[in-house]
Amino acid sequence: MPKPSKRDQLVGAAKELLWEVGFEAMSPRSIQERSAARPGSLYHHFPSKLAIAQEALQEASQEEILRLNDIFAADIPPLDALRHYLLLKRNAFQGCRLGRLVHEASIEQEALRLPVMAYFEAVRAHISRSLDQAKSEGTLNADLDPKTLAVSLTALIQGGYVLARTFQDEALMQQAAEGALALITEASRTR
Repeated sequence: MPKPSKRDQLVGAAKELLWEVGFEAMSPRSIQERSAARPGSLYHHFPSKLAIAQEALQEASQEEILRLNDIFAADIPPLDALRHYLLLKRNAFQGCRLGRLVHEASIEQEALRLPVMAYFEAVRAHISRSLDQAKSEGTLNADLDPKTLAVSLTALIQGGYVLARTFQDEALMQQAAEGALALITEASRTR
């Protein structure tokens, strides 16, 4: 495998730092130090901190969307895929790789918001599609709206991160996931 280019190393460092400290606390110097780049190297490849953050977030978003595609693969029964997604082992204290950035004022910048939106749209679409499929198979209550439930489930997982980080208690992330799973279990009891 070829050694990553300096540009790739800079983007990789930015991806790590965005997850660890966020956009506002990430500095060009910290990106350079993390990537072992020489001073000025960052600005050789990117015109600004925002530009490297945008590319890093686009890559991170695509990586997470590919992971979602694997979880919600077509050959997995829809409710099983959804259960798997809900019960994934997550780094509760570090927060969602993309979602944690929405708490920063900088998320108002389209360059940062669009990759995060793309990820959340993929989450909602996969969940909604799974619920739609389960509904058409008769394994989900016919009265439920999959799109509304998909928003609720997404919010529960993101809220689990917030509570776990706030209280420094990983069990709250697990409880949020189990609560989301309980909603699915109840919704799969057809009436």
